[in-house]
Amino acid sequence: WDKVFAEENKGEDVVIRPDLNKLDLYNLNFIPLQQMRAKESGRTAGPKAPNLGELKHHFPEAVTDGLVIPFGHFRALLDQPIEPGGPSVFSWLQKQYALIDSLSQESRKQESVTRQFLERMREWILNADPGDDFRLSLRKAMAATFGPEGSYGVFVRSDTNVEDLPGFTGAGLNLTVVNVVGFENVLEAINRVWASPFSERAFRWRQAYMENPEHIYASVLLLKSVPSDKSGVMVTADIDTGQTGWLTIAVNEGVGGAVAGQTSEELRVNMSDGKVRLMAQATDPYKTVILKEGGMTKIPASGNAAVLNPENIQALMEFARTVPERFPLLKDVQGDPVPADIEFGFYKDSLVLFQILPFLES
Repeated sequence: WDKVFAEENKGEDVVIRPDLNKLDLYNLNFIPLQQMRAKESGRTAGPKAPNLGELKHHFPEAVTDGLVIPFGHFRALLDQPIEPGGPSVFSWLQKQYALIDSLSQESRKQESVTRQFLERMREWILNADPGDDFRLSLRKAMAATFGPEGSYGVFVRSDTNVEDLPGFTGAGLNLTVVNVVGFENVLEAINRVWASPFSERAFRWRQAYMENPEHIYASVLLLKSVPSDKSGVMVTADIDTGQTGWLTIAVNEGVGGAVAGQTSEELRVNMSDGKVRLMAQATDPYKTVILKEGGMTKIPASGNAAVLNPENIQALMEFARTVPERFPLLKDVQGDPVPADIEFGFYKDSLVLFQILPFLES
């Protein structure tokens, strides 16, 4: 047993070092998604929005509209006092991290201080006021990007400066608030997303892998909701063997397909001959749909034997072939190419793209 597990545990220790010199914490514009490019990853926003901006640039018909709230607004929030007459939140934050680090030999006390710190940070951010200028400018930008208030919903997605850097295996650490309708509801969701890096799980991941964890900055991506008929994830490799030349697809009816707790249709597709291997059928009796008034609900699924039809599979294959040249930034810690992890949907049998990231195995 010792020999087997010792071999499994071998490997380089991963330390996440965001490029602080690259960060632009002064940009207070609200940036339409089509203006984002991959080079902005880690500069004005986390990687989701820049990568999705690249997708929209190359496949404008397949990517919905979006609006980016850059790191600068989160950093400006931290410049406010933690309490009337007190230090800035950022200064207080630095002292709290130093205190937690100093208690490394007193585990019980360190645990108590950490818990109180996280609770206070989340509570402060949830109730923080970004200011009148922020609200006025955001309302104008949303109207220009999405149209009249109430005519659309948005997914409010967290996008941090450490997420999806080489070595990151903490997907899902931060929050997405789904299909938010109405400006005031969007404002509330933004605060929730800004607070999400201070959840216990996100904090403990950073403490294990990140130097200078006070330099965590959250941008926000407002992504227009798409009422997908079917959705899921696709990896451009066989995830069981690591072999390239295959697609691994997990998909369900409705939106948010292939999430935890769902029994998804799982396929392996051979890219050379187009043959499809059925690994599992989707047996979930319900599917998730978005509501015009906001949020989502479950309704009965169709019960069809297959979720993806041959045209859907062909569309995914054609797209997958373009990924290596379109997105050369899909690299591991050593800078070697890795498979793509693609979040997709189909709306009236047209391919919709929601995200593309490096597929990193934990």
